[in-house]
Amino acid sequence: MDASMFPPVPPSPVPPSAGRLGDAYSGENVAVAAKPGLRNLLSGIEAGIIGGIAMFALLVTSSLLRHHVWWETPNLLGSTFYGIRAFRAGPGMASISGTALHLTITGIVGGLFGLACGGLDQEGRSRRHLIFLGVVTGLVWYLLADAVFWKRVNPLVPLYSPKGAALLSHALYGACLGYMGNHMGNHLGTSLPPEPVPPPLPVSQL
Repeated sequence: MDASMFPPVPPSPVPPSAGRLGDAYSGENVAVAAKPGLRNLLSGIEAGIIGGIAMFALLVTSSLLRHHVWWETPNLLGSTFYGIRAFRAGPGMASISGTALHLTITGIVGGLFGLACGGLDQEGRSRRHLIFLGVVTGLVWYLLADAVFWKRVNPLVPLYSPKGAALLSHALYGACLGYMGNHMGNHLGTSLPPEPVPPPLPVSQL
């Protein structure tokens, strides 16, 4: 059968709705939809959680160097929910609860830092200035928490926390806020180029 008897079939046009759907999910529109304040809040929460993990790593190391159990700090924070039972327990629900409380607090403080300082890099500030502000924020939070927050929530935390390690861990936390906030502050708002539409496939010859 001669293929010339059949006229070429034109490629089916892409429906307009498909183009609109692709645009709706493109990185450009997602970036436009995200407000600067929301981007700063989310990046601050992310930096706060990373800084909280760094704090825990330092505090656990401090406990091991003092020949204490590694779950000393998580259980101390878990005493907020379990009372003095957390001191007699091993790693378990008290440790998980204390870790969750710690990361919640550090995430909230990080989000507030992101809202307050997230736009400073747009004003020509260097990374060192933001790290310095982060360290100050961590130390101020240490003093404020020790004087007000923990006395109302759980007085056992400032009573049994190792002062030197706690102060150093809050400085490390603040440094993470400043460094990660500067390093990642714009990644949520970076728009990705929309994916190119592939050309239509050629019509096969019969």
